[in-house]
Amino acid sequence: MSNSSYPCASPPHRVAWTSLVDRSIAAWDEIAADDQTPRRDLPRSMLQGCHSLDDFHAQNDYVLLPALPGFVMRSDCFFVSHFWRTQEHPDPDGEYLCLHQAEFEPQTWSYIWVDWTCMPQNPRSSPKEGYFHRCLRTVSAIIRNCGFVYFHPPFEPRLWILYEITEYVLTCSGGIGLITDIEPFLTHMDEMLKTGVQATLAKHAYRCSFDLDRQYPTSRLELLVLLRRFFDIDSIRKIMDHVTWFRVSGTQYYPGVELNRYEGTLVVNGAMLRFTTFPQWGDGKYSQANCL
Repeated sequence: MSNSSYPCASPPHRVAWTSLVDRSIAAWDEIAADDQTPRRDLPRSMLQGCHSLDDFHAQNDYVLLPALPGFVMRSDCFFVSHFWRTQEHPDPDGEYLCLHQAEFEPQTWSYIWVDWTCMPQNPRSSPKEGYFHRCLRTVSAIIRNCGFVYFHPPFEPRLWILYEITEYVLTCSGGIGLITDIEPFLTHMDEMLKTGVQATLAKHAYRCSFDLDRQYPTSRLELLVLLRRFFDIDSIRKIMDHVTWFRVSGTQYYPGVELNRYEGTLVVNGAMLRFTTFPQWGDGKYSQANCL
């Protein structure tokens, strides 16, 4: 037995995790604007209460890049919209990575959100699976509050891409940079606003790489399209932010509006409209939510 009086060193994974937590908190302090007071206490206490990545994945109300007001700003953060070239890897040859690197090089930025690195990929443990679906619930707020960058190959009817573009355009003032690879999606967004989401998706055979994920973008597309009929961008942003960050199981109330995401109902000035119910995730499985 050693007679050393030195204290036992922490396991390497604990040291690495503590370092990651400290650096994350310090980074948030740096990017927050002086005139903003973001709710740092919530993610700070959650992170400091975790002792490993598995503990972190088991948290109920946290995602890797907290998209609460003051944490994500277009001057600091970019959301990368991209195709998955294969189910195993989004860009196996690095073709689109090179395009994004060239795009980002002359710009000023602090953080980039890309699903491949910011969300647990297959195979996933049970805690990682739950965390993955919490990320899916939160990604809309990241799209709304980040800069938006994309390079898409020749058009393919990818549902997540259509959703990401629609979320950004319908909740952000100033429009979106137009290049040829985005034109079909913008055309189909306009078509959804005129003829409905389901008809447009069926007409153009939109698909997801993983069918189990389909309910996430579909439900949000339908709600966005319905809201756009009645409200301006600022009002849509407020409602969608509330939907993202307040886990209300029943009806949410706004002036002249009643919204129940899990029943798929939107009441505006007394008129009821329906949309695909938002999926729920609990006990390691999907709820039996119905798609309209």
